[in-house]
Amino acid sequence: MFDIGKAFSGIYQIARGLKTVGQHSFRPPTTKEYPDIMPDLPGAFRGRLALQVNPESGENLCISCRQCERVCPDKCIDITAHKSPETGKLELIDFKIDHGLCMFCGLCTEVCPTSCIINTNDFEMADYSREALIYDLKKLTLTQDESAYYFAKKEIPLPKPKPAKPAPGAAKPAAPAGAAVAAKPEAAAKPEASEAKKVGDGAEKTQVDKPDVEGGAS
Repeated sequence: MFDIGKAFSGIYQIARGLKTVGQHSFRPPTTKEYPDIMPDLPGAFRGRLALQVNPESGENLCISCRQCERVCPDKCIDITAHKSPETGKLELIDFKIDHGLCMFCGLCTEVCPTSCIINTNDFEMADYSREALIYDLKKLTLTQDESAYYFAKKEIPLPKPKPAKPAPGAAKPAAPAGAAVAAKPEAAAKPEASEAKKVGDGAEKTQVDKPDVEGGAS
């Protein structure tokens, strides 16, 4: 038997769907034309890992402290460094990250004391082999312009400039003029004090010898 109630219910549901389609037909599209138009991702997006450099000097910010290597839960970071015989500090030789193992948790970026390692907005990392997902120091390091972009996007404070190293064999800096002037009165005061002491000793000797002379004359 034909059920009129179900028929009207079906027509009502179809009308609701057509109404939704009609409303969106006159609205601007929300679909992005990727990959022609790249999405504007937030600064906290956790994409491909990379190493920043100083945007002003281009110097690598990694100090080989290995904190990122120790905190990584997947053990996908491998740092090679050696101790410099000149400065006695660790110098970075190579830095490898296996993005095939990385789960993009962001722990390495949080413990880095120099804000060297960061998550970029790059998410297009598909490749044809697992070996290609292992990035070395050259592939991980960003350019100065890229580093400046992420410093501004993530609102990271710029690194402080390192003090200039003195040239080998350079003379020590001269003392300030005020210190030299202050030292002269002290040096001049010492001879005056010694002369006053001599005069005082001579006066005491004269007072002691004078009664003996008078006694001999009498």
